[in-house]
Amino acid sequence: MEEKELDAREIIAKIKEYVDVRKEIAILSAVDKGSQLFANLVTDGLVLLFGVLGVLFGSLAAGFYLSEVLGNTYAGFLIVTGFYFLLAILFYVVKDKYIEKHIINAAIKRFFRVKHES
Repeated sequence: MEEKELDAREIIAKIKEYVDVRKEIAILSAVDKGSQLFANLVTDGLVLLFGVLGVLFGSLAAGFYLSEVLGNTYAGFLIVTGFYFLLAILFYVVKDKYIEKHIINAAIKRFFRVKHES
């Protein structure tokens, strides 16, 4: 009888150890996923920031260049502004059919790529 109690105690101890190990694995997995998400957000944010800065300074340069070519300060910047308005209208027209689908598909592929790498 005492032998059976000892076996039951050992089984309970092993179950507790198993639960503790599973809990530790879950915590480490959550930390890993969180750190990957944070790293992706930081790097994507930096890429976006540098891209916006590049477009901003490129637009200023184009505005000044066109102003000099046309001999009119306002005309150069109005042309650049008109270009961006046309670009905005174009994006608005095609966003539902083309742009959003590609962004959704890229996000899904990235999610599953990260999921399979872990």
